[in-house]
Amino acid sequence: MKDKIQILIVEDSEITLYKLKAILLRLGYEVTAHNRPQNALDWLASSHKIPDLVISDVMMPGMDGYTFVKAIRANPQTSKVPVIMLTSQTDLKDKVAGLEAGADDFISKTVSPDELELRVKALLSRNLDKSSISQSSSKVFSVFSLRGGVGTTSIAVNLAVAIAQQLEIKTCLWDMALSGGQCALMLNLKPKNTLASLADWPEGSIEEGLLGSMILDHASGISLLPAPQFFEEGDLVTRATIDLVWTPLQMLSPFIVVDAGNHFTEPVISVLERSDAIIVPLAPELASVNAAYQALRLFEEMGIDHRKVLAVINETFPKSSLTPTKIGEGLKKDIFAEIPLDSVNMVRAINQGTPYMTLAPKTPISGAFLKMAQKLIEMQKELELEETPKKTNMKIGDTKFQRYF
Repeated sequence: MKDKIQILIVEDSEITLYKLKAILLRLGYEVTAHNRPQNALDWLASSHKIPDLVISDVMMPGMDGYTFVKAIRANPQTSKVPVIMLTSQTDLKDKVAGLEAGADDFISKTVSPDELELRVKALLSRNLDKSSISQSSSKVFSVFSLRGGVGTTSIAVNLAVAIAQQLEIKTCLWDMALSGGQCALMLNLKPKNTLASLADWPEGSIEEGLLGSMILDHASGISLLPAPQFFEEGDLVTRATIDLVWTPLQMLSPFIVVDAGNHFTEPVISVLERSDAIIVPLAPELASVNAAYQALRLFEEMGIDHRKVLAVINETFPKSSLTPTKIGEGLKKDIFAEIPLDSVNMVRAINQGTPYMTLAPKTPISGAFLKMAQKLIEMQKELELEETPKKTNMKIGDTKFQRYF
């Protein structure tokens, strides 16, 4: 058993390489550094050492960082090693390319020693303690679409209410639509504090009580962790913020429904890749189906289990020639659920700040939400049995989890 955590750095700039190595050595890590990706691959093959973390530059001679990371992922021995990409690129398309290659995080070449330490520790913690986290964490169901106007927020709100009703337990709704989240509006709640207040948080962790002070209870049986109130505050929530709140949030509720919005940003991606299920809503029209197809493709490239990505048709207009069967064939995926049309009551619910499930509990739409909640819960039970067949003998630490899994 090795005494120190091993970190492999691949960076062609001698100055940056020296800086990173010096910081990590000072933190007590064992560091192996190479200035060419091929040299690093040769070292991995000859030394038979498996690093605990890889930090790689993007733009390097001979082989770029994306190709190097793909090689790391293609090797069964290193396929699960977390990778941070070191880059001066800030365009989202570059980060999506990195995620498609298999990167777990991104940091700037001008990263401060404190931020580097936090990022490294957060990623190592998620990787090395993954089994213990999965045993004690709540179930996270995220609702995400690349196209607006398909009812992402309505589905998230009412799914949370449906789970709360099905299990008679408090369910958390997390609004991660950072640039204009509407969950608070749909619940007629007025946030005072949001995740934006945790920007540049000086410590590596927060207590449940602090996070609990941001959460608003609702009469429907759910609680809300609201999105930033102002558009410009959305950028204050980062991947580091997600790392900060992830564990304490899961201690507050056994089920979390996330309104993940319709934009691939670093913090949203961080939530999606940790979710137990990703619901992709779409309307029965061609542009929406195409957006759903692109989302499914990206999730596959990110290595997310296809069984956890669920297509849901939301009937947002009366009739369409695109039937569920045709849509499923186009997506090459079974349709998980269908939400029928009730534009009158849905608009009333939004305008009144009342969940549809509360406003019209006996309609086909409410029945569809209850059915979807039940299917999600049953799906989680099946996955739990597949992944941990002896889990019935496992101590989770909180009996509320044992009730459902």
